[in-house]
Amino acid sequence: MKISDQDAGVRRAPRQERSRQTVEAVLDAVERVLKREGVGAITTNRIAEAAGVSIGSVYQYFPDKQSIFTALHQRHVDQVSQVLEQVVAQSASGSLEDFSIALLAALIDAHAVDPRLHEIIAEVVPESTTGFRRALQATFERVISANDQPMLLVLPHLIEALVHGATARRPHTVPLEDLKREATRAVRAYFSRQ
Repeated sequence: MKISDQDAGVRRAPRQERSRQTVEAVLDAVERVLKREGVGAITTNRIAEAAGVSIGSVYQYFPDKQSIFTALHQRHVDQVSQVLEQVVAQSASGSLEDFSIALLAALIDAHAVDPRLHEIIAEVVPESTTGFRRALQATFERVISANDQPMLLVLPHLIEALVHGATARRPHTVPLEDLKREATRAVRAYFSRQ
């Protein structure tokens, strides 16, 4: 689910390795500032300072803060897309239940890396959750028969709710493995009714 540089908010696509490194440094700096200081601390000057680049370098690739958030979101989409492709390659030939559980576990792991950052991105890039739902829908359309419309409507939403529920709202006192086990039980219960 790759979007164009223009849709991602990038003013000018980095073509050389050094330019790509600058863009990555800017995005990494935004993540660090968001985690440490919150959304209110994000200014282009603060981003440039945290990235160790000039303000001109920031503006060379990003016209404004929103475009930086959009690019940060796109980076997450790219990471999630890789997870989806890996699970399809490894598990699509098995049962739909096993595929769904493998997908659930892989997506929980991917989202558990930095759940607070994902929440912040969802706040500042409202279309981010829609993109995730579309990617899940497209993934299930690859493995579920088009004749099974009810399952195609329910299963992506179930997985999306379990992934975000297990990661974004998880109290630190509850181990992630316990939540993965409960989410897996929910998916198994869904298939036991089929």
